[in-house]
Amino acid sequence: MKVLSVKKLTKNGKMSIFINVNALSGKQIMTTSSALDVLESVPCFAGLSPEAKEWLLNYVVEQSFAKGEVIILEGEPCPGVFVIKLGSVKLYRASSEGEEQIVRVVHRGGCFECAPLFDKGPNPMSAQALAATKVYLLPASAFQSVLSTQPQALLAILSILATRLRFLLNMVEDFSFRRVPSRLAKLLYQLSERQGKTLVVSPSLSLTQQHLACMLGCSRQAVNSSLRKLVSENIIRMEGHRIVVLKPEALKRIS
Repeated sequence: MKVLSVKKLTKNGKMSIFINVNALSGKQIMTTSSALDVLESVPCFAGLSPEAKEWLLNYVVEQSFAKGEVIILEGEPCPGVFVIKLGSVKLYRASSEGEEQIVRVVHRGGCFECAPLFDKGPNPMSAQALAATKVYLLPASAFQSVLSTQPQALLAILSILATRLRFLLNMVEDFSFRRVPSRLAKLLYQLSERQGKTLVVSPSLSLTQQHLACMLGCSRQAVNSSLRKLVSENIIRMEGHRIVVLKPEALKRIS
């Protein structure tokens, strides 16, 4: 991605950055110093010096995506690191037959794609907005410059990559040794959050049975059957797409 011009403007006492870029959309994009708040929520950026953060803001590009819009495609060149300002993004692999495997879902303050910036390879996964989403894109060249001058950022990135490696190893273990009911129970337990006095699966993002199937590597019918069994055992309650967890400890035991 090529940055053509950068102008710093002052509006109501706040710094704004106007960036004219030859980006994926080819649009002129404006971002403000609020980008700093989001970037600082990511471990690899939080420990940077004030000067490095200020320098980074000169290259950050804000982009908006509608629900269902593809952000990057597997196999294409990696434009840089994306940090989510608002919304949710699924990272997935797709077969030639159109089957999908959702690797993970990223929410506000989460980041992707880091790995290609180290091995110079293409995007290992596609990314698609699950809701109206805004992201900050840090172009690859700027990200690599930061890593070359800020060793603490490199160590933080290595920690993030190590965590993701462990996650993928756990996923391989689940696919190899756990049946669908056990995998589903584990996923529902992990996604459960307290909403008032109620424990709800993924309250901030409505997940369909097809989404769950793509995350578990199975058919929608298998998910439906397993959900119905959990309902019959009074472990969960279905309210449309909303899943209420009635017995979290039972879910944990099954998983």
